[in-house]
Amino acid sequence: MCTFLRWLYAQFCPSEQGGQNTVSFTDDEVKFIEVVRQNLRHWLDLAGAGTIGAPAQGDLKADIMDAMNVADKLYQWYVPPFQVNPTPLTEDELQSVVNDLKSKGGMQTWLRLDGTYYATDLDTINKIIEWDWTDTRKYITDVFDCDKFAMYFKSRMAIDFHINAIGVILDYSAGHAYNLIIIKDSQGVRWYLYEPQNDKMFTYDQRDRQLYAMQSYVLLL
Repeated sequence: MCTFLRWLYAQFCPSEQGGQNTVSFTDDEVKFIEVVRQNLRHWLDLAGAGTIGAPAQGDLKADIMDAMNVADKLYQWYVPPFQVNPTPLTEDELQSVVNDLKSKGGMQTWLRLDGTYYATDLDTINKIIEWDWTDTRKYITDVFDCDKFAMYFKSRMAIDFHINAIGVILDYSAGHAYNLIIIKDSQGVRWYLYEPQNDKMFTYDQRDRQLYAMQSYVLLL
């Protein structure tokens, strides 16, 4: 395997132990990946026609094919096959969610991290959850445990989709951490609980009252 391909695999391909690499790409980087894919296909066509080097040496053609496959994987991993349209929450909508949570008891405090919050509809959230690979990360005690899963999912949602109406619940009464997802669509504004380790989303009443006790918790939003 050529040095270029070794670098690509080291940077972007799954390791034997840990699943996908977790690089997040900017819009410019996504465009670059698309250009790379197009160029690799062009190079492969030239190699097939025997116009690169001595009539398309087998090693060269195989390297190009491998590189193109890597670029295709990158595109599938980092470019979702759907559109996300973030919708801003009004201050009243945000406060209605916070007040609803407070009315159920258990919230010690909530820490506001942003000025304006953006949410999306339930169908899009379900698509994101299906596409996102947070749940495939390896659990490592103290290093990548429940609170890191929750913070990782919140960060990915903001960085990759511009959706920051995602909270982290530090549930001291359950000894667990998980997410709050705020939805805004034609049915109005509402919220769900979300377990980033297994992709389960559920309402407050549907929750496991031991694992998601919510008798004493802090909300990061």
